[in-house]
Amino acid sequence: MQTEYDLSDELSTIDWWALANVMAAANLFDRKAFDIARAFHGSYASVFVHKGDELVAAARATSDGVYYATVFDVVVAAEHQGCGVGRMLMAGLLAKLPFERIFLTSVFGKEDFYAKFGFLRQTNAMGLYEGPALTSAVQRGILQADA
Repeated sequence: MQTEYDLSDELSTIDWWALANVMAAANLFDRKAFDIARAFHGSYASVFVHKGDELVAAARATSDGVYYATVFDVVVAAEHQGCGVGRMLMAGLLAKLPFERIFLTSVFGKEDFYAKFGFLRQTNAMGLYEGPALTSAVQRGILQADA
């Protein structure tokens, strides 16, 4: 039985249903596997962590290929958190992003984790959400209207 974690950027071997389940269990988002696959295939860079045959983590980034990148969908299955998987995942993704500005939206409470990679709090970001995404973001405190 394999106990080591392996980092990969190979999209063709990913079980998108498994990734959808990892994301849903982490309360990241409840997304359809087909849409997740489209998002990862359309990204500038993607990385995945497996333990044996089990997909345990994923992250992706979009970029203009010159100046900017934005990190999205960083997720580690709960039972593999605290094992160095997140560090492996982020180090692997950041190695693929040689840009002067890298943005990311963090889940509340994970800011200290990203700070270890040099991320700082940004004060000039805004978001434009629509429909249920807007309602959810306001309810969770992610978006705030100016007072």
